[in-house]
Amino acid sequence: MTDLRMECLVERIVKEPDLQPSRVSVYLAMLQLWKEQKRCNPFQISRRKIMKLSGVKSIVTYHKCISELKDRGIVEYRPSYHPKLGSEAKLI
Repeated sequence: MTDLRMECLVERIVKEPDLQPSRVSVYLAMLQLWKEQKRCNPFQISRRKIMKLSGVKSIVTYHKCISELKDRGIVEYRPSYHPKLGSEAKLI
């Protein structure tokens, strides 16, 4: 995927109405991991990495952010529930 694709993803999140800053931060953290993983969709994420990159300190807030991004159709998310395996995410 090209830089144009990344630009479109950033533009989409910025234009999303009434999106709280924590949700934007989590999305941008996911975007960073997507970029690091050669822009493959789906890609692996971990709660710990997303929270560190986004600055979200609460696990509850993290789950609310992921849930809202998923409900709005911005990302697809499949938790792994395995301590060593990351969850699977897809930017839409």
